[in-house]
Amino acid sequence: MKSTILTSVFLLVSFLAFGQSLTESWEAEQNYRQTGMMVLGSWAVANIASGLVMRSNTTGVDSRFWEMNAIWNGVNLAIAGFGYFSAAKLGTDGTALELLQEQMGIDKTLLFNAGLDLGYIAAGAWMIERSKNVSKNPDLWKGYGRSIMFQGAFLFAFDVAMVLIHKKVVIGENMILSLNAAPGGVGAILQF
Repeated sequence: MKSTILTSVFLLVSFLAFGQSLTESWEAEQNYRQTGMMVLGSWAVANIASGLVMRSNTTGVDSRFWEMNAIWNGVNLAIAGFGYFSAAKLGTDGTALELLQEQMGIDKTLLFNAGLDLGYIAAGAWMIERSKNVSKNPDLWKGYGRSIMFQGAFLFAFDVAMVLIHKKVVIGENMILSLNAAPGGVGAILQF
């Protein structure tokens, strides 16, 4: 309890040092998340639309590439919608400690997702390689593989960019906060 109070006071003082109120910091966090989800949602809509149009106007591997782009981005659109409305529920009246926990949580999620994105790229590469050794639907394997690699590369760039933007825009590009556990308790270091 004592460390929670000290951390909250410490974070509140750090917000004041940057000339930004706690409410403004919560608003910045909310805006950051909603903007990110609008970018992801726009990417999804563009890929669904182009995928459906191009699927009908191409054949073979290319047709399968566009088909998977549309399918993949149906999921992206659902994630973007859920994320956007979840960000709207954040509110602006939380404590400094809750804000820090939210910020650390979203960064962890984005970095975890970046690892998954690398897995998508590898899976797509495997599918392309597999297409060389299958007699049934090699165009499907190769087209889907290319699409999954393409979508994984975009998502990797998106997730990494979101973490970097988060640090600069919301958390503060000159502020580095580290919390360290020690046998006697928890220590916090704020560098400007």
